[in-house]
Amino acid sequence: MDIVKTLFKVLVILAVYAGGAPAIARWTRGQDGRRRFMLGFLAWWLVRPRSDFTLTLYSIEEYRGHTKGFEFNFLEAIALGLSLAAMMEKRKDFRWRVPALGLWVLWVAASCLSVTGAIEPLYVWMPAWKFLKIAIVTAGVFHAVHGVEDIRALMRGFSWALVLQLFVCLYFRYVKGAFRVIGWFEHQNPMAMWSYMLAFPLLGLAMAKETSRRDFILHLAGFGAAGLVVILTVSRAALAAYIVGTALVMVASFLQGITLRRVLLTSIITVGGVAALAMAMNTLVARMKGAGDDSAENDLRFVLNRQSAAMLSDHPVAGIGWNNFGLANSRPLGTQYSEILEAWEANRGHSIYPEQFQANPLTESLYWLVLAETGWAGFTTFMLFEVVTLWFLLRGLFRHWKSPLGLFLAGLLVSFTISYLHGRVERVLTQTKNLTTLMIFVGVAARVHTWRKRLPPGAADATL
Repeated sequence: MDIVKTLFKVLVILAVYAGGAPAIARWTRGQDGRRRFMLGFLAWWLVRPRSDFTLTLYSIEEYRGHTKGFEFNFLEAIALGLSLAAMMEKRKDFRWRVPALGLWVLWVAASCLSVTGAIEPLYVWMPAWKFLKIAIVTAGVFHAVHGVEDIRALMRGFSWALVLQLFVCLYFRYVKGAFRVIGWFEHQNPMAMWSYMLAFPLLGLAMAKETSRRDFILHLAGFGAAGLVVILTVSRAALAAYIVGTALVMVASFLQGITLRRVLLTSIITVGGVAALAMAMNTLVARMKGAGDDSAENDLRFVLNRQSAAMLSDHPVAGIGWNNFGLANSRPLGTQYSEILEAWEANRGHSIYPEQFQANPLTESLYWLVLAETGWAGFTTFMLFEVVTLWFLLRGLFRHWKSPLGLFLAGLLVSFTISYLHGRVERVLTQTKNLTTLMIFVGVAARVHTWRKRLPPGAADATL
């Protein structure tokens, strides 16, 4: 039965990649409306459950790791189709080398060096496969974005996705009675981070005076939906990020100029935000009271980071193996690191039974995870990628400050900055939906970077 199931998955994967991608290329070739529809659909489809657009071969769901098999993401097929269409059109702005993707591939290659010390080498190739293929999404978005109107089409898809996600969360909260809703995500924290990452560029577009009334209403709805979703997750860090990010985008909009739209929008957001927080105050207070002691002596995250530091100390160059943390910190293969957690539990007065430490949790910190699994080789290249993407957005922001791109890029810069900082305590960028969204925006940032070289200020608005 397992063989039949695997063969069926392989046939579906071949049909989607080998059949779907060329079909999308032929359908969108030379058709601006169809290309923009596919960009919007690419964004919208991310809101659906991950199982709707992924299939995994050699799935190991019982493993407590961040990658549990060889994942195929069907959004890559859409992106591949968009890239093929650009090739077929023979556009003058087509280029094989996508800015920043070389660094991404370099990080994947550096992380693969960890296979030399991995407990289970096969597990290393699972994230290598997933993270290398996701570059297809970045390339597809890069090739499909020809102007500002294409970016707007993409963001319309994200707006509708956020509105739909809000209704799903309201259903789980008030019909199913869930306290911390997860919507169509695996956990509430990834959903919260995904929501605020989309919220800030949407707010930037809504603030832009060039945005049409229809898009203004849609983007404002998406932004508001993101805020309500964050509140429904009862995530303290995400709520703080949403408030700080919103304030930064608002300040940026007033630095660009004071308009009636911006004054009214600021007033609406302020009043609506206060009202939403007031209505959710009982839930938020209950979450605060149930959070427990966050001190180093009693917070699990600190001891998991200590495990990571011990792994890095023992394997400084290439780490203990990409995607091997769940093996290395658990019995029986990682007894020396499991004993760090066991000693912490013993100091808190708990009895220690070795059989209870055979599937210990992963560190919550993205950066400690990268350091532990891939060593300084992986961490350095990953940080270089982060710095370059932020640099692209910053340069694009200054270049297009007075155009409709200005506030959008300001919002995107805020999203990237806060998401990268949030990675100190959350590893959600390893999850498919959050990772795909990040790489979609990297594609946008890379395209804007080429406009900086190719076009004078404001010329990127030529499609308006």
